[in-house]
Amino acid sequence: MTELFWKGAAGTLIAAVLGLALAKQGKDVALLLSVLAGCMVLTAAMTYLAPVMDFFRRLQQAAQLDEALLGVLLKAVGISLVAQIAGLICSDAGNAALGKALQILAAAAVLWISLPLLEELLGLIEKILGEV
Repeated sequence: MTELFWKGAAGTLIAAVLGLALAKQGKDVALLLSVLAGCMVLTAAMTYLAPVMDFFRRLQQAAQLDEALLGVLLKAVGISLVAQIAGLICSDAGNAALGKALQILAAAAVLWISLPLLEELLGLIEKILGEV
């Protein structure tokens, strides 16, 4: 399984070097190459995430957690990763401010998605304080 990582790392470095060489020809082609390489790396990352998802399912069943609470965590991670990658692509395209704005949007979205989890936590705190 680690060979997939090494192949991904090598492919990313090759794409970066090709991107530098192509940037002199045209930035559009170099940006497209970066996006393509990023998509390939994300596909490889999904291979590593499959066992993690299986673990989360086992954890949910063992701890009898509400499926929605676990979904909040996974959605927050997904939003963060997509925003980080899209923000880096914006920066590569020469619009770093737009990338930063996207990261702010992602932070707000993660907070909004986390509200049910935070409400559950608040309920537990109120219950504990009420019993004291």
